[in-house]
Formats: sequence, structure tokens, C-alpha cells
Amino acid sequence: ILTCCFCIVKKTCLKKKKGKKGKKGKGEMGMKNMKGEKQDDDDDEDDIETGMTGDEKEEEEPKEKEKLGKLQFSLDYDFSDNKLTVGILQAADLLSMDSGGTSDPYVKVFILPDKKKKYDTKVHKKTLNPVFNETFCFKIPFQEMGGKTLVMSVYDFDRFSKHDVIGEVKIPMNTLDLAQPIEQWRDLDSAEKEEVRLF
Repeated sequence: ILTCCFCIVKKTCLKKKKGKKGKKGKGEMGMKNMKGEKQDDDDDEDDIETGMTGDEKEEEEPKEKEKLGKLQFSLDYDFSDNKLTVGILQAADLLSMDSGGTSDPYVKVFILPDKKKKYDTKVHKKTLNPVFNETFCFKIPFQEMGGKTLVMSVYDFDRFSKHDVIGEVKIPMNTLDLAQPIEQWRDLDSAEKEEVRLF
């Protein structure tokens, strides 16, 4: 009985110590580190409680961001007309938003900070790998391109309620070399939960 009580007290004390360790900043050193004692004892105790080695814990810590899918697009700037042509080619491996395991995706294209001109692709029903092959033009003088950001947001169309955003690709125009046409795939990032209705 005494051994059981001792084990329970020891475990609760260890949990309190771990809580305090978690609150320390990365740059701070604990008293054990100052004295030069080994930390292997703590690692062994962690293994007993969680059943994981130190390496497995490190691998588990960085949360893998949810795969939302990817988008293939093209960009072509016409210097004589001051016109940016954005091609929405296709999407792949989109996140399923409908109960049937599919989505009804479409892409909304606009330029920040203006948001004056917004274009939508056609809705593709019940697919996670839509092929759009649509192009949209924005009239922007080249000297203003550096301050612009191209946004391509993928939405799931819903006839009777608000459309849910699946993800988006944001491209600061000052990061691109527009001297040559560009065609590439980009992974979708999560977007602010802006929901829209098509009329």
C-alpha cells in the first residue's frame, strides 16, 4: 500500500514539474541544465507515461497542416496593353465539403488591395479534381504591379446556403518575374472563413 501511495505522489509531482517546464521560454535553462546533470532520467519517466521515445515526441509536435488540395494556374503579363491574364487551369485533391464525399468547386479570382474586379469560374459539380481552363484579364499598369497581391480562392458551391471556402492561393506580385509566362501548381492555404452567395 505504501508503494502505491508513493508511486501516485511521484506521478503527480512529475506532472506538476512538466507543467512548469512547458511554461519556460526556449532560451531559459532549468536548474538541472545549470548543474550539468543528465536529462535522460526525465526522458525515461516520460517514456513510461506516454510510451513514446523523445524522437517520436519531436516528430509529433509540429502539427501537419490539413491538406486542402492544390491549384494549377497560369500568369501572363502583356506589357504593351498593361494587362495581366490569369488562367485558372485545374485543381486537384480538394478537400471534400459535401456529405457525399465530394465538393462542387469554383474559383474566385481578384487582386488585392482593390477587390474592384472579381471573377468566378464555372461551378463543377461533385468532383475533387475539377478542370476549369478559364482565363480572366486585369488591366493594371506594370509600375503598380509591385503593390498588388493576386488571390485565387476555391469555394464549394451550395445552392441553399452560404458557399464554404475550401482554401486559397495568395501571390504577392512583387515576388514574380512577369517577363515570361508562368504556369505552376500551388498548395491551397486555409483562408479566412469568408462565405459568399452566388446570385
